[in-house]
Amino acid sequence: MKQILVVGLVAVLASAVALVVAARRRQPEPSWEPGLEFNPDFDLTPEEIMADIRGESPTA
Repeated sequence: MKQILVVGLVAVLASAVALVVAARRRQPEPSWEPGLEFNPDFDLTPEEIMADIRGESPTA
């Protein structure tokens, strides 16, 4: 019984250490530009895709 308790305590401590290490390794996103959020209704036409590839500015 005591051995199970010790193994459980070691597992909890190891999990806590792993969580702290993972949290410290997280880096913020390099930049955030408003308006570039995911929009499921956004759908380009083939003409708009080709204009974007050519580097032309979109029309209003």
